[in-house]
Amino acid sequence: MTSSAAPSQLPRILLGVVIGAVLGLLMLGVALAAWWLAVARHTPQPIVAPEGVEARLEAAAGPAAFGLAPVYVHGASSGADWLAQIAPELESQGYDLRPTPPDDPVLAREIERLARRWAEPPRRPLLIWRGPTGLVLCRCDHPRARAQARQLLAAAASLDGAPSSAPPAVASRRAAEPAGPAYPRLGPPPAKTVAPSAPPAAAPARAAPPAPALPGDPAPRAKAPPSPGRSSPARPSSPRRTDPPEARRDADSLFF
Repeated sequence: MTSSAAPSQLPRILLGVVIGAVLGLLMLGVALAAWWLAVARHTPQPIVAPEGVEARLEAAAGPAAFGLAPVYVHGASSGADWLAQIAPELESQGYDLRPTPPDDPVLAREIERLARRWAEPPRRPLLIWRGPTGLVLCRCDHPRARAQARQLLAAAASLDGAPSSAPPAVASRRAAEPAGPAYPRLGPPPAKTVAPSAPPAAAPARAAPPAPALPGDPAPRAKAPPSPGRSSPARPSSPRRTDPPEARRDADSLFF
């Protein structure tokens, strides 16, 4: 009974596997389609142009500005406003935006062939420039594609060392405002902080008054100015008797 039940379940298992694979492939296809519509179709791609196409582009669009790398535009009527806005930016990065001539059908047909991808019709405007690895083509009909093209051009300009002519900074014309408040305030004015004054200088010490003279003290002698001649060593002065006259007479009477 068990052996007969196993073969009967095999078709159901195989059918479930097939349905799961189909659903998985369907979900994968939906994810790829969403990625293509959202990201891949707006990404600039490198192109392999036949020999002589770039030289013909350069000859047909006219001479480029001195020192600027050319960026060719095919279908400039589409997105004319965006091209007019991006032209000064590209010029500051070292690029010259040059439209292709519409009266050259052979060159236009070659560009359309390079821009065609699978069954998708060509989208304009088309930007063509030379990148680090060769020619790059951008279908710049979407904001995402335009943003990626600007990023690639800026990165290529920084790698090539193109001089960027950024406008100089404009000095502010406003006069320097005082450091006080911008608007008057009500109430008493704020107290001004006074810097601490330096301590007063100490007054010079006065000389001590001379001691009172007592009876019998010798009169003070004025110091004689030193003579300009040769100075002699000072002699020791002889002691002088300072006792009063009465004591001197009493002392003399003891010897006589």
